[in-house]
Amino acid sequence: MKQTGKKYQEPRIRVAEFRAEDMVYVATVRSPVSKGVLKSIHIPHLPRDYRSITADDIPGSRSLEAFGHKVPILASGRLSYKGEAVALIVGPNPERLSEAVRLTKVNAEEEKGEFDFERFSSARVLARHTVQYGDVELALSVAHTIVEGEFRTGPLDHCYPEALGAAAIFDYDKLIVYTSTQWPFHVRAQVASVLKTRAEDILVKPTALGMHLDGKLWYPALLSCQAALAAFICRKPALLMLSREEDFRHTPKRAPMLVSYRAGLDSGGKLLAVDSRIMINGGSYGVLSDELAQRSAAAALGSYACPNIHAQSFAVETNLPPLGSFSSIGINQTLFGIECLMDQCAQTLDMDPLEFREMNLLGKGSETASGIRKKNIPFKRITERLCALSDFRRKRSSSELVRKRRNDPGSPPGRGIGFAFASQSGTGFHPGGSGVNISIEVTLDKESRVLIRSSSVPETPGTLEIWKKAAGDIIGAQIDRIAIKEIDTDSVPDSGPSSTSGTASLITRLIESACETIRTKRFREALPIIVRKTYRHNAKNKMFPGEDDSWAGAVVELELDEYTGQPKVLGAWMVVDAGKILSTERAHATVSNGIVNALSQIRFEALSLENGMPDASAFRRYRVARLRDAPPITVEFVGNEPKEQSGGIGDLAYAVIPAAFANALGQAMDMTWQTDSVRTPRIGIKP
Repeated sequence: MKQTGKKYQEPRIRVAEFRAEDMVYVATVRSPVSKGVLKSIHIPHLPRDYRSITADDIPGSRSLEAFGHKVPILASGRLSYKGEAVALIVGPNPERLSEAVRLTKVNAEEEKGEFDFERFSSARVLARHTVQYGDVELALSVAHTIVEGEFRTGPLDHCYPEALGAAAIFDYDKLIVYTSTQWPFHVRAQVASVLKTRAEDILVKPTALGMHLDGKLWYPALLSCQAALAAFICRKPALLMLSREEDFRHTPKRAPMLVSYRAGLDSGGKLLAVDSRIMINGGSYGVLSDELAQRSAAAALGSYACPNIHAQSFAVETNLPPLGSFSSIGINQTLFGIECLMDQCAQTLDMDPLEFREMNLLGKGSETASGIRKKNIPFKRITERLCALSDFRRKRSSSELVRKRRNDPGSPPGRGIGFAFASQSGTGFHPGGSGVNISIEVTLDKESRVLIRSSSVPETPGTLEIWKKAAGDIIGAQIDRIAIKEIDTDSVPDSGPSSTSGTASLITRLIESACETIRTKRFREALPIIVRKTYRHNAKNKMFPGEDDSWAGAVVELELDEYTGQPKVLGAWMVVDAGKILSTERAHATVSNGIVNALSQIRFEALSLENGMPDASAFRRYRVARLRDAPPITVEFVGNEPKEQSGGIGDLAYAVIPAAFANALGQAMDMTWQTDSVRTPRIGIKP
């Protein structure tokens, strides 16, 4: 692995900033078919200093391992989706590379692709998971009321601040890899495997993440392997940067899901039974399919208690790029379904939606699949404050009177207001069954300076300031005496995959625990004092929700345009109970940005994968919310007690805002949100 060091410009923020002497660029040759067999690749004559790379040139493993599934570095033989990488062309001029890719002919024996995930054979099941207790069919047979609902959530693009990419360069005895990744140690392990070398020979330095919505858990490792392969074979620094259109068309998207419910209620409105079936479009290769199936099934009942439940999830293989990774990785899409269903049940029984939820809420002592709950859910504290801020009860009663007195069924009543309630895990994302632990290290040196080491990559620099403040408050050190070690895989412990779903708060807890240990040892042991703390995830599946969750309620108010019928959001309110808030300003900004993004996803970001990979026109049509689209937003935190642990908040807006919007739209249109469009509800009431 030893190479001569090259002068180069290290990218501090963006991978695209990477520059080096004798640098080569990497372009990708892609499959022209969604499914088939690769027969041959005809690459045009390449000038000097240019070369092509195929799977046969890989010195080590030809596939990347991600969460228990394998993805080809460069496909050979079977082709699984249109746009799959089959070869690389490397050279010093990006324009010539683009021309070479355009002239390359990929011959494939095409087969009919599979894109439907709602109807499938057992051979296409990537993963399945079942949560069951009680006798659902018996309870449904004696239920007074049965409410049914189907809720579809479509694919979404992550809209990264920078298109995905990776750079690789030899620096004497190390190959340095730069990429924007949530898990630097996963990148290191996969690059070492592909190049057939020791992990210690690879040094990964992550660039800025920006808002990633859990889309950079594993895919940056694939691009890093390709860039490292080019650097290794050409013996030159290499940069692989996807264009915005390539990123949109070929990288993972949120997995489309269909969540269907049958809920049985007694005459008083208590849940007797819930039968849920969840279908997940896993795309090709099944990356994260196990996690999607487990997490979505575990979240099928949300925050509610029911003595009889059957929730079964299926992740289904299709001939699309790998799908799945998005904020919460499956949980929020199931929460969308259950929160819409709760409104539907309340409407069927002509009950207040908040009272119906409170009646069926998990309480202290409730028995779940993971045991007995030890804490009450702060539903009343959140809803009382939320109703005061949004005037929810008065506005909803007014809109209900208008809805019920409507004479013309074809004309919308105009306004609606919706509510949703959900939680976020306090311990973040953990790859199921992989044995991944999360470690940090804190050092108090001889000059009483504090150094924090972690490979957790925060979305914003503000998180680093929160970690410094937490350490300073415990040890009694000034902020300017506390430093966060710059991340590289040689000098920090493996902190596992960073995620929006609570990893930052878990790292904060580990830092606080390490600092508490240092405080007890400070005047008893000689400096430096080095303390490492590790969170070991229990591989046993934990029934949702947990004891260390954060909680939030949301209200969205909207009106329909008189002429177009399009909804206009008049206001959005969120009240959050996330325990101790270390920085109210930054927490407020995180939740507010989440509200804007969640509204953008449900209102504007339409994308269809029914017929395969999105084309260039879909890329041009895809729209995110503009500044003028943002409604008035109110965010408030409750339960901010010094003795409480701090919980995660990055997923909360995505868990509650879409369902609150859908429930408001359902009231405004006097219809029930059943899919991506509004359809008449299927409700069966026993006589």
